[in-house]
Amino acid sequence: MVAAVGVWLDKCAKSASAAPANCPQSIIETSNVSKVHWNFHGNPLEAAVIHYTEAESRFDMLGTVIVTADYTAAKELRRAVTPAKFWAKVKWADGKLDVQEIKEHSAIGDPDVMKQDPKVPWELVAAKLSDAFTRCVRGAKSAMPAGCPEWSPPSGAEKINWSFTGDPLLTARATFDPKFAIYRVKGTYELAVRYSWLGTTKTDTRDPTYEAWIAPTMAGPVVLQIKDTTTA
Repeated sequence: MVAAVGVWLDKCAKSASAAPANCPQSIIETSNVSKVHWNFHGNPLEAAVIHYTEAESRFDMLGTVIVTADYTAAKELRRAVTPAKFWAKVKWADGKLDVQEIKEHSAIGDPDVMKQDPKVPWELVAAKLSDAFTRCVRGAKSAMPAGCPEWSPPSGAEKINWSFTGDPLLTARATFDPKFAIYRVKGTYELAVRYSWLGTTKTDTRDPTYEAWIAPTMAGPVVLQIKDTTTA
């Protein structure tokens, strides 16, 4: 039964729709969305809660997943990262399992889903996060790329140069989130942005705290997003 749900989730991940039918994910945007690419992280089949209703010959499965959506909207590449709880309905009919739907679900009193920490060494997590910070700066134009901190200099700024002035991993600490099977890394980064604005050269410096979400995978840790948690 769990395997059948896994096969259906694979189909959901392959969809190019912003809101595929009978799947737990959707993109909420005011602009038209195109070039959608989905990924599911956090081992959605692990520690799922399963209930069987004999009168209806139906299995209900409650699980959790981290959904990432990379897409284009308003001519910009964007990324949405969403922790979600899902409910799968699976019927037993004609001697086989039939997945009817998998939808996002949230209700008071739902049982807890608790996943095991794979205990990825900090050195591997730190290396991937360091690479992600480097990509954020190297790929920055008027703003950093999707999945990076969202701050940007004033509208109309030109000749923008981004740089980190400190080590964003210096005081960073990782904790494992058992509900969604990701590592949450909290730390501080120091950023300098030099630009021209209204004929004047300016430099803005920032030192906000951040939280990065990192998913363990068979191929190694994957950085899903880095977000500011303060606006310093």
